[in-house]
Amino acid sequence: MSTHSFTLAPGARVQVRDEEWLVRQVRPSSSGGKAVHVTGLSELVRDRDAIFLTNLDEIVELKPEDTELVHDDSPRYRRARLYLDALLRRTPPTDARLYAGHLGAMRPSHYQLVPAALALSRPRPRILIADAVGLGKTIEVGVLLSELIRRGRGDRILVIALKSVLAQFQEELWARFTIPLVRLDSVGIQRVRSKIPSNMNPFYHFDRVIISIDTLKRDEKYRKFLEECRWDAIVIDECQHVAVRSSAGTRSMSQRARLAKLLADTTDALIMTSATPHDGRPESFASLMNLLEPTAVANPSDYTREDIRGLYVRRFKKDVAHEAGSAFHPRQLEKHQIQASDAEDRAFEELHASTFQTIDRRSSSADVLFRTTLLKALLSSPAACRSTCANRLAKLDRQAERDPTDSAIDEDRDTLLGLIDTLDAIAPKDFGKLQQLVSLMRELGWGGRGYGERMVIFSERIDTLRYLQEQLCATFGLKEEQVPLFHGMLGDQEQQALVKDFGTEKGRVKILLGSDAASEGINLHHYCHWLVHFDIPWSLITLEQRNGRIDRFGQEHPPMIRYLLTKPGREDLRGDLRVLDRLIEKEQAAHLNLGDVAWLMNLHDASEEETRVALGIQNSEEPEAVIPDLPTANFFAQLEALANEDDEESEDEVSAKIEDLMNAGNLDGESGEHIEVEQAPSLSLFPSTLDYAREAFAQLHDNNPEEIAFPDWKEDLSGFILEAPDDLRRRYDYLPDELTSRGWFMRLTADRELVQDAYKKSREDEGSWPEWELFWDMHPVAEWLNDRVLGMLSRHEAATVHVDRGLEAGEVVYLFQGQLSNKRSQPVLVDWFGVSMRSGEEPRGIIGIEDLIVRCGLDRELPNPNKVIDTAPLSEALPAAVVRAREHMSTVRRERGDRMRESLKDEFRRVKQWKDRALDGIDEQEANVAAARTVRADERRRFEQQREDIERRSKALNAWLDEGLSTIDEPYIRLAMVLIRE
Repeated sequence: MSTHSFTLAPGARVQVRDEEWLVRQVRPSSSGGKAVHVTGLSELVRDRDAIFLTNLDEIVELKPEDTELVHDDSPRYRRARLYLDALLRRTPPTDARLYAGHLGAMRPSHYQLVPAALALSRPRPRILIADAVGLGKTIEVGVLLSELIRRGRGDRILVIALKSVLAQFQEELWARFTIPLVRLDSVGIQRVRSKIPSNMNPFYHFDRVIISIDTLKRDEKYRKFLEECRWDAIVIDECQHVAVRSSAGTRSMSQRARLAKLLADTTDALIMTSATPHDGRPESFASLMNLLEPTAVANPSDYTREDIRGLYVRRFKKDVAHEAGSAFHPRQLEKHQIQASDAEDRAFEELHASTFQTIDRRSSSADVLFRTTLLKALLSSPAACRSTCANRLAKLDRQAERDPTDSAIDEDRDTLLGLIDTLDAIAPKDFGKLQQLVSLMRELGWGGRGYGERMVIFSERIDTLRYLQEQLCATFGLKEEQVPLFHGMLGDQEQQALVKDFGTEKGRVKILLGSDAASEGINLHHYCHWLVHFDIPWSLITLEQRNGRIDRFGQEHPPMIRYLLTKPGREDLRGDLRVLDRLIEKEQAAHLNLGDVAWLMNLHDASEEETRVALGIQNSEEPEAVIPDLPTANFFAQLEALANEDDEESEDEVSAKIEDLMNAGNLDGESGEHIEVEQAPSLSLFPSTLDYAREAFAQLHDNNPEEIAFPDWKEDLSGFILEAPDDLRRRYDYLPDELTSRGWFMRLTADRELVQDAYKKSREDEGSWPEWELFWDMHPVAEWLNDRVLGMLSRHEAATVHVDRGLEAGEVVYLFQGQLSNKRSQPVLVDWFGVSMRSGEEPRGIIGIEDLIVRCGLDRELPNPNKVIDTAPLSEALPAAVVRAREHMSTVRRERGDRMRESLKDEFRRVKQWKDRALDGIDEQEANVAAARTVRADERRRFEQQREDIERRSKALNAWLDEGLSTIDEPYIRLAMVLIRE
């Protein structure tokens, strides 16, 4: 049984089973004791992770007063300085300043750092990044994850994304931030199953994983594995898919939404991203806010900006363009209205004259609506319209089998067959949009033996895409693999392969034919700035999403966007289709002036927008009635007034209230609240991480030349090439296989520009990851190097160092690291300080480490007289120094408590207020039902379950506040070095 009371702090060294371990965290165990999570430090168990139970194993803490003082005979005290620097690099920050994320391989704009600063300022780092399409949300996620990792709160990370972007997301987080995510797509899952026993939870085997939410939704076994895990951080990309959807006064929770709710309860940090974070109804957005903070919103239909302030950011390109500079280019748009050919006009005429008797005999307008469906298909392509006719014919055949005497079936069949004959008569030369596309491509250099500009062509109809594939291959002598189709029915491997190939300079894919499945999430801008809308989606939201595939952060050229519209000869049809012209115009105007196109039609759902446009065309409405004008300059002020009205709210007023709420998160935008982002200076004894590494490798080689070889230093590249030794290779067993695709020679550089160039160059060849990797403290090689440096001193040792400045003659300074942890064993405050003493005297003052480094010259090479010190007097005085160190940490803890007391009370008060409002709301609902009729037993049970859920959530959050914000009494104290001046 453990000899230690349960006060172990993360970072403490313990001895278990005669080996030395570093405590990572301490958690309650099901057996009634505590589970101590550790990583091996001594040779036999180095780098091994283990869990020891306090009621089974003897766990002995290595106390600071028992530290053995040793002589450092290395040149210029290299070993002692490296050891201290490794400890400093491992020191977890505990404030809201940025220490790491802004130093990734990127050129950060201020707005990209705001989400991390905002999240870190909260008790739990949880945030929705709701920036518009193309602003770089993945980079913002990487900044925050890097900060969490630097704080020791990102060891276990789960990323959930669309299947099409898994590889893209994984590669960018590695290339820019060296965050290694194991990809569990269909191939990755098979690879994992071959590595581990079938009954082993893969989420225990791998600490950082990226997976598709559809995989989790389909695979019950993996979903069960997930339920058993806890995570430090979870990222849900495109989180609009997990929101609770509301319609007609009802709320429905999809399987995805239930999964997200489960995940939100298994993590401290939660990061969600979406460019379309709500459907215009307060309940939908409230469901996302309550994932982030379960007690944010008591009544999902009625809440204020104060309830959700600080939980999200939402910016648009217009808000951040002044910061991003050349990262964005203005779009160059052209609308091509192509006069319909005679053959096309005959199809339009015949369609307009058609009637359909069997569609829905209860509705006189049903045949008109079906004609609109056919019209939309015809505006896409004759092939798409023919397919719609064929599908309807198949349904008629099934109806005829049930009722052979129905004459209306024969009439509709004849109408459809006649229309098909007319469509079949439209030859490629008569298809105006196709000829316009071919002409555009020839202008861009297509034809002959050369390829022109790479291009994305969108159509919502797969039949149109197949037709285009056939025609473009025939016209330009292309192979199908050069003009592939991207659509939702493709598997994850096929989708990822197409995105990867298209984003590769030497890739085979020259023209990507995409359905609207390609309009969400994926990056298509790396070697492409041409986009053609072969048909116009009848939705502003879809139009903006499509354009965002190439008009996004990092596009190096102006996005060239072309719209193709067929102009029928019939005047009345031409007038009905003016709404499509207006749709294009207003999407661009909203993009430039408003930011969020969804507020124009105020429907916030692409399918609802399509239906509204279809009805407008069907009923010959004026375009202005279907798509209103842009809001006026005082739009947000008007919304504020609407949101504050006491009268019963109309649908428009509810939407206005949501926009007001969303505007509250417009931080650092032109009309938004400014957030300061403070970046912390690094605390190190060496000029750079590369200098630290150079000295570390030299010392390790001196200690064991046969095991550690010198890297091949590349001074001109600010880096080195390292052949991974065996113990480093073992670490890569738990990392993505892609990291070692080039073999065991690691190419590392501290030059961020070189890393970005390597990332760009990696897109020249399909399947390759960047050749040069960012060498900073969070790279696996840097973490391995730190562990090896910390292992240079044996168990529970600290070096003695002579200094020739900064101290008085005869003065001794014991340099300590003090750490306060919360009841969840997470560090909440870390302090480095020295305790000054003289021989035979009581401890004197406390000296901060920054002052000590400067005064004693620890950040420079120290002359080592290699004089053996009598450590007995120093060891005798050590307990008194430890007592003084504990007194100092007690003072620090008391001061922190004084600062936190009011904010902690406010948090508990906020939880109680939420609980009271939520319970009052349920009481009111039940009373309303009881006033109208007798409350049914099932309703009473539902109300009781809701009350129980509120009590449970309230109790859980209060427990988290107590465990997360309160510190344990006993600090962790480590003696790192003893400084002496004789």
